[in-house]
Amino acid sequence: SGGPALVNIITGVVAPAGRLTLTQYPAEYTNQIPMTDMTLRPSSTSPGRTYKWYTGTPVYEFGFGLHYTNFTSSWSKGKEAPSSFNIQKLVQAGRAEGAAYDDLAPLFTFHVDVKNVGSVTSDYAALLFSNTTAGPSPAPKKELVSFTRLKDLKPGETKTAELKVTLGSVSRVDENGDRVLYPGKFTVWLDTTGEIVRHFELTGQKVELFAWPQTS
Repeated sequence: SGGPALVNIITGVVAPAGRLTLTQYPAEYTNQIPMTDMTLRPSSTSPGRTYKWYTGTPVYEFGFGLHYTNFTSSWSKGKEAPSSFNIQKLVQAGRAEGAAYDDLAPLFTFHVDVKNVGSVTSDYAALLFSNTTAGPSPAPKKELVSFTRLKDLKPGETKTAELKVTLGSVSRVDENGDRVLYPGKFTVWLDTTGEIVRHFELTGQKVELFAWPQTS
């Protein structure tokens, strides 16, 4: 079935709307870091690994994707995220709502209006990235915090993507392996190209969401 599927995509019978699930490194990457070095963070001897830490220019970055049409996006009016959140209130609200674990408690659901401005019906995979310098240094360049898929957007049609972000997805991991939610400034943006951007701040005291088991 692979052959017919590829032919249908190439000839436009089906509109592709997939996303690259890894970082496509340039050829010289194999000479920059030995395969035995599993360190993710960049150093004087390594450009780093994965889309979170890689400091070079990838051939194709994580989340890259093409369509047979074009889309525009904007934050849904009347559903914009507030400029700040209190950490303690977020954790308390999550527990009151029955979150099984603190890291699964909701931060906010970002609503994005996506319009097909081209001439081909197509799906759209919405990716929401975030970054912050709150917490331990160094910090990742970015992290994927939410994603969803809008199906069969017809030419001229607009649909709303609901991107749910949990406390765990914007937390950091400290030197003990514990997942901690730190106060500080955060930025979220849509797609690898940063189509639309939103800034917010977490206030209050840091909270440990998940403790990594330690040896006694």
